[in-house]
Amino acid sequence: SVQKAMRTWVRKKIDVSELPRIKLNNLKDLPGAKKEARRVGRGPGSGRGKTCGRGHKGQGQRNKSAIRLGFEGGQTPFYLRVPKHGFRNKFRKEYVPLNLSTLQQFVDNGRLDASQPINMRTLVRSGAVGRRTRDGVKLLATGKDYFTAKVDIEVSRASQEAIETVERLGGKVVCAYYNKLGLRVLLKPEKFEGREIPRRALPTKKLMPYYLDPKNRGYLLTEAGQERLAQGGMKGAYLDSNGRVAIPGKRTTLYSPPAPTKEEAELEQVRFDCVSTFRSHYHISFVDVKE
Repeated sequence: SVQKAMRTWVRKKIDVSELPRIKLNNLKDLPGAKKEARRVGRGPGSGRGKTCGRGHKGQGQRNKSAIRLGFEGGQTPFYLRVPKHGFRNKFRKEYVPLNLSTLQQFVDNGRLDASQPINMRTLVRSGAVGRRTRDGVKLLATGKDYFTAKVDIEVSRASQEAIETVERLGGKVVCAYYNKLGLRVLLKPEKFEGREIPRRALPTKKLMPYYLDPKNRGYLLTEAGQERLAQGGMKGAYLDSNGRVAIPGKRTTLYSPPAPTKEEAELEQVRFDCVSTFRSHYHISFVDVKE
């Protein structure tokens, strides 16, 4: 329109050096910066007269802005009619993916030094992974055909193909566990200057077998990992034939209930036999059988 063209022309032609000194009495907006409110209810000639564009009666005429998002006039709304499936696990671990192609690219560009050990702090500082690394980094084998670097890398997890590719070239992969606090200490050590560094946490119950498995190159099989297990009262822990964590010198596996002694097992068998034989006599107590 002509008015819009004039506004554009005015903005282009204004020379600040020619304007007077800014004072409180000459402050004003640029032309077109302020828009006048639409006047409604001023007769049929304006196009917004009588009902002011709201129509006749009803909820929309009285307070149109009060209708919340998703309201369908009282009937069951769509988001309640459709069935729901699945759930979102609040204990999930979201690892940042790192492809071998990306690792090779950063090595070629000189942003990563393949002659030095690479950990997650190095990856974040170089930009190979994002700064929002909450649970760790997982090494993937995407681009393994173009990977030629010999690297010594430590990540949270790694696929079997990625481990085989790195080790075939003479490299080394170590999968290490870090909880939220441990990962913060690793990525941002400057936050803990002048403070006591917290001791590194051991993996949780579900993650312990992963970091004790040789095929996953778990860090608990290293010398430093064995020292940390000894500090946690799990010296020499290993995976048994059933995939459970076993501790030398203990009859039980990790986190499993203790097995009953021979006397307790015999006493429980006697109690079971008595209850089965005299089913109608529930007054026979465990204390009476024990005596």
